[in-house]
Amino acid sequence: MPEPPDHLRALLTDQPVASLAVLEQGSPAVSLVPFVVQWDPLTLFSLLSQLSSHTQALHQDPRCSLLIHASPEAGDPHSHHALLRVSIKATAKWLTRQEAEDLGVTAAYRQRFAIAEMLLGLGDFQFVQFVPQEATLIRGFGGAFHLSGPNLEHATQLRGP
Repeated sequence: MPEPPDHLRALLTDQPVASLAVLEQGSPAVSLVPFVVQWDPLTLFSLLSQLSSHTQALHQDPRCSLLIHASPEAGDPHSHHALLRVSIKATAKWLTRQEAEDLGVTAAYRQRFAIAEMLLGLGDFQFVQFVPQEATLIRGFGGAFHLSGPNLEHATQLRGP
C-alpha cells in the first residue's frame, strides 16, 4: 500500500477543488475553491474574488482549513465513509498579481483551469497562497495519519484509545 505522503501527492495532483473552511463573523463557513499546488515547500494557491464572503473572512482571520478528497467509487458501499481525504490546517497570504506571476502560479492556474484567462481579466480576483501548518490524512478505516513537515511528508499514524 502506498505511504501517506504518496496518497497526499495523488490527492493534490488529481483533485482540482478543495472545500475551504473559514470563520465568518465568528461562525464556521465552507465553500469550494479550485486550487493549484507547488512543492518544496508544499503550498496551495487559489484565485478568489474579493467580493466573496470567504475572501472577506480570510482578510479578517487568515487561519483556515482545506479538505480535499477522492471521489466515491461506484458500487462500493464503504467508499462514502472511507474516502481518501486530507484536511489541511493552513494560513492564507494574499499575493499581488506580480508575485503570482513570478512564482509561476498564474501559469499553473492557466494550465489547470480553462476559465483562468477570463477570471484573470476581472479586477476583483486575486491569488491567495495557503501555507500548510499540519494535516490529517484518512485512507480508509484504521488509516488516519497526522502529517507535518515542509511537504507534509512526516506521517504519524493516529491510534484510538
